[in-house]
Amino acid sequence: MSAAAVTLTVNGRERRLLVPVDETLLASLRDRLGLTGAKLGCNQGVCGACTVLVDGRGVRACLTLSAIAMASR
Repeated sequence: MSAAAVTLTVNGRERRLLVPVDETLLASLRDRLGLTGAKLGCNQGVCGACTVLVDGRGVRACLTLSAIAMASR
């Protein structure tokens, strides 16, 4: 499986990660960075438990791939 290098700024701190291209933003935040504020709820983007801000816009982290979220910047 291929991986992507992503750079996230989380709570004002820049973090660099190498993530599988199919990893969700929620998994990256929770599993790789230990940030457990966003929760996995329905895993369908309906409940909003996984909502995080990306460039000031709320996105469903369970449906957003980390590599794509950072590529759109």
